Amino acid sequence: MTSSKKTRNQKRNPEITIAVTINSQIENAFNYIAPINLMHIFRGNAMIPAIIDTSVKQGWNQAGLQRTVYFGDGSTSRETLLTVDSPTSFSYKNEHFTSKILSSLLKRLEGEWLFIDLENGSTKIEWTYRTIPTNFFARLFVKLVLIKAVHAMLRDAMEIIRHDLETGELEAGTTW
Repeated sequence: MTSSKKTRNQKRNPEITIAVTINSQIENAFNYIAPINLMHIFRGNAMIPAIIDTSVKQGWNQAGLQRTVYFGDGSTSRETLLTVDSPTSFSYKNEHFTSKILSSLLKRLEGEWLFIDLENGSTKIEWTYRTIPTNFFARLFVKLVLIKAVHAMLRDAMEIIRHDLETGELEAGTTW
């Protein structure tokens, strides 16, 4: 596949970006978010089940690490940490969904976090989720239906994170 065709196909894949400014130093924001407990922020919605456990709970800080993510409906996925550039970015992918519905719709999800120091005690955070659908029909369903549920899930998760960082009411066990 030529690079121009690959770029064109990637642009057609549905994605969501949530951007917020949080009253938190960049290092604190990065160090809280990168290894965050997924059960704390992904509580589920009508279309996407909550995350109820992960196989790795600490030390999630190095590219190449993998863990199993367990969902409330009994399904799982494999998450791989792709890049870590503290305190400015990290990325990951989720794939190998055991849910029959998700595995028929998605090859994988790609997540990317960017942290921008605003030099006033605040940090701008951009969180992007890219969907890599299994085929044209899956892409349509993801674009018309699933992406709305993903957007709601990310928005809710970001509000939990914002609250935690701005109030200092961090999840138990979190240290900077």
